[in-house]
Amino acid sequence: MLEWEGRQIPETLPEIVDPAHTVVIMHDIQNDNTGPGGVFDRDNRRIDVTQILGPIAAFLDKARSHGVRVMYTQYTNLPNLGTFTDPRIRDTWATAKDPEQRWRLENSHYGTKGWQTRDELAPKPGETVIAKMRTDAFIGTPLEYLLRLHKIRTIIHTGLATEVGILPTAWHAVNLGFFVVVPRDCVGPMIKEHHAEAMSFLSRLTMVRDSAEIAAAWAERS
Repeated sequence: MLEWEGRQIPETLPEIVDPAHTVVIMHDIQNDNTGPGGVFDRDNRRIDVTQILGPIAAFLDKARSHGVRVMYTQYTNLPNLGTFTDPRIRDTWATAKDPEQRWRLENSHYGTKGWQTRDELAPKPGETVIAKMRTDAFIGTPLEYLLRLHKIRTIIHTGLATEVGILPTAWHAVNLGFFVVVPRDCVGPMIKEHHAEAMSFLSRLTMVRDSAEIAAAWAERS
């Protein structure tokens, strides 16, 4: 532990991921974007999470067993593209204005089965779910308030997608003064070709580790 002007600052990985001040956030593995029969599946653009479902499930169970808080984000839309920004309407104009094609954009509507997290990773009773309308989970949500309320200092990001939601949320968290850790085997991309670049950037911003190393650090603190 570092001592600086009356402050105690975590230095080692076990100190940084101390269960007393750490949260694991599971991002956006929802039925509509990754599940069979979801909107993305019907549109032939289903995100492949087969390689990370098992590691994330095991990591979440390990976190819970050590008393680490677990939270979820779920990307959220409203009907009739009610949450789309002007730039996004412009970018998707050809599809948005076509009544026969608009369904391709109508996914993850709040409260629907498609909006919910996949059953394999479903939240446990009492765990917080953040409905977010932007890829950055801090924008327009109570996330920062809840983290401060529970005296969280460290955020561990898991889930989707490295280049879409995790990168901007992690960057925002760093700017807010949180420690940020990313278990490399528990995150995945929306588009495979962008994953390596996103992980390279996350390595500059955050602590990228294997989930087993983080679990070992929890065991050491226990």
